[in-house]
Formats: sequence, structure tokens, C-alpha cells
Amino acid sequence: MNRIFFAVALLCLSLLITACDQQGQQNQGQQQAQESQKPQAPITRTIPMQPDGPPVKGNYAPDFTLTDLEGRTWTLSELKGQVVFINFWATWCPPCISEMPSMQNLYDTLPKNQFKMLALLYSDEAGNAEQFVEKLDISLPVLVDEGNRVGMQYGLTGVPETFILDKEGIIRETVKGPAEWDSAEVIHMLRGYIDQ
Repeated sequence: MNRIFFAVALLCLSLLITACDQQGQQNQGQQQAQESQKPQAPITRTIPMQPDGPPVKGNYAPDFTLTDLEGRTWTLSELKGQVVFINFWATWCPPCISEMPSMQNLYDTLPKNQFKMLALLYSDEAGNAEQFVEKLDISLPVLVDEGNRVGMQYGLTGVPETFILDKEGIIRETVKGPAEWDSAEVIHMLRGYIDQ
């Protein structure tokens, strides 16, 4: 008797599961039919700004040629043999403005024949930068990144963003956000790269 009851219960359970599964498949088919009748959103295509991806520590920095506010042309690859500090900034960026005096102090501290500092103006007007450097008595080179091409090449996520290159042009340090560039730790680190 128990066997018959167990077999009937098992049969009823399997019928119930089969019925629920068929209902689920029917509902899924109706849902797919309704979705196919809805207007489809246009397909968008994302085009990467840097085909090889943004540069990373341990790789060579992308080369560029830009002109500074004084009209001098700078080509990164021509600076090999020197440690290079590249800082992307803008006059509308409060953290950029707050770190600029420490950058100027660092620029004044390290030897010019072994260390180059380049401040690349990103998404800003050269006229704004000219007023800013005059007001704050900034003497480090400020390069204008017309159309933000170099910033895109470097995969910027915001400003300020800094890349420190060794004498071979290899990225050794990256810093997102402001820093106290004239601190003893930073000067010690940069002197280490200069002395290599």
C-alpha cells in the first residue's frame, strides 16, 4: 500500500513539475515576442581613444611634440637621458592649482640638466594659463595640449595626473590626484632616478 501511495505521489509531482515548466516556457515565449515588438534602441559603438590602451608603469611613455606658452617646441623623445616629470593640469581644477607651488619648488630644486618638468595644459585655454603662471610667478614649462590629443594618448581619467619617466623614457611612477611634490620623500625618489 505504501508503495502504491509513493508511486502515485511521485507521478503527481512529476506531472506538476512538467506542467510548471511548460507554463514557464510559454510565458518566456510570450515575453520574447513582446520584446521583439518593442522599438529597439540604436546600437552604439565605442571607439577607444588609445588603441593600445593607456600607458602603464614599466612601459615606454608615448612620444609627443607640443609647444609651450613661450613658443618653444618640446618633443618627449628628445629628453632621453633625463628624468622627466609630466603633469596634466588645468586652471579650472582646484587640486591642480593647489599643487602648482610645490611643483615650482621641485622644479627649482632639481638640476635642470638632469631633470625636466613639463606641465601639460589639459582641456583649457592657453590664455588662462598665461594669466595663471604670471600671477603665481611660475617658471616651469607649460605646454598646451591642443585638442587634448596627448591627454587621450595617456588615457587620462582626470586632472591632475602625473607620470614620472626614467632616463630611458620608461614610466616609473604614476600619480592620480594632487601631491606635495617638494616633500623630502618625492625629492629622494627623483634623485634616485637621476642617479641611475
